[in-house]
Amino acid sequence: MKRNILVNVHRGVGALAFVTIACFFSSTLIAELWGTPAQITAVKTAILYIIPMLMLSMMATGATGNKLYPNKGKGVMAAKQLRMKVAAMNGLLVMLPSAIYLYVKASSGVFDGYFWTVQGIELVGGALNLTMIGLNIRAGLSLKRKKKPAGAQPA
Repeated sequence: MKRNILVNVHRGVGALAFVTIACFFSSTLIAELWGTPAQITAVKTAILYIIPMLMLSMMATGATGNKLYPNKGKGVMAAKQLRMKVAAMNGLLVMLPSAIYLYVKASSGVFDGYFWTVQGIELVGGALNLTMIGLNIRAGLSLKRKKKPAGAQPA
């Protein structure tokens, strides 16, 4: 695959992952602050159904990043790789089990202390992943700026 296509795929799937997590986070906050139990349940159901797409976009982001920058274990690239590992582990070990648990509780109409505790944990995990991916986007943009030839005009 040509490098410019791979770069565009990497940008696209990375942006998709970031926007998806941001939508999960904001829809959860809105539903839980101002919504009814039925609206909270609808959000939890939607999140559970969309998680496979998020997982695929995260995997594609990692795969394209590794293909673009193999053996770049130093500097900015090492930091990006570490942040992706943190986001992936958080997603698999905290976010996914939380989403399943919250869906089961909400679809049963049970909004007890355990539900709200896990919901708080999920929101912290979501904020962490947004931060990690946001920092990676910023680092990627800074790499792009550094690679522009001298005298190049911004688009």
